[in-house]
Amino acid sequence: GTELTGVADDQGNYGIDIPANKKFRGGEQLKVTSTDLSGNKSNEAVVEVKDTTPPVAPTVSEVTSESPQVSGTAEAGSTVKVELPDGTE
Repeated sequence: GTELTGVADDQGNYGIDIPANKKFRGGEQLKVTSTDLSGNKSNEAVVEVKDTTPPVAPTVSEVTSESPQVSGTAEAGSTVKVELPDGTE
């Protein structure tokens, strides 16, 4: 995989910019290590990428008073919820 590097400041803080063309999916893992000035490498710290992007709003096909169901399209694998006028879900 691609390796990105940076240098920790005198307080030990670091920030490494991720290139705009690199996109991650929720559940992917990033492995982070540090190497001191003597060349000693740390153990890996592993962080899991969290998916914080909500799905696009579902589309809904026309519903009439005689419709037996509500249908349309939504993000694959997402749960679709319909709330009826009386508050029933």
